[in-house]
Amino acid sequence: MPESAEKLVFRSVMGWVWLGIAAVVCGYLLIDMAVRAGAWDAFLVAPWLLAILWVVWVFQTIPRVEADEKGARLFNLLRIVELPWSAVSGVRLRYSAEFELRDGTRVTAWGGSSRRLHRSLKRASEDPAEVEIEQLQRLHANAAGGSGVVTRTWEWRAVAVGVVLAAWIAFSLLQTGGFSLGV
Repeated sequence: MPESAEKLVFRSVMGWVWLGIAAVVCGYLLIDMAVRAGAWDAFLVAPWLLAILWVVWVFQTIPRVEADEKGARLFNLLRIVELPWSAVSGVRLRYSAEFELRDGTRVTAWGGSSRRLHRSLKRASEDPAEVEIEQLQRLHANAAGGSGVVTRTWEWRAVAVGVVLAAWIAFSLLQTGGFSLGV
């Protein structure tokens, strides 16, 4: 989908906070390991800690919804779903945004705000998830007709980082003789 000047992006701010906290903790542990045991041991432990960072990145930071007058792009973990508005019959809020397609299938967005489950916890006058859904519904209602095909692709950066980490973990296990429960 081409980029638009008026693109809306909905994502969780807390995802960046969690990624920052995880990065600080993992960085501290790696530095501690390098000082106490040496650089080689830190190198062998690093993929395990970086795998934790990768999981936080994939589950907390990548998920988002990008929408403009042409359609919506959902970043759901390792998958990207491009939804032209012509393929969408409706947008509604369940726990998070859900797109009903004209073929009857539903696609749930992992990104954006989620519905507040307890009204007593409301801090603002409006639920941010409801505001986001209203904006998506407005874009959908104002979209020009036409044809469009839903496409699903991989989030190749995240997949590539995961593959590199898996190979590094395998190398680490080969160097240390595998798993040890240390009894």
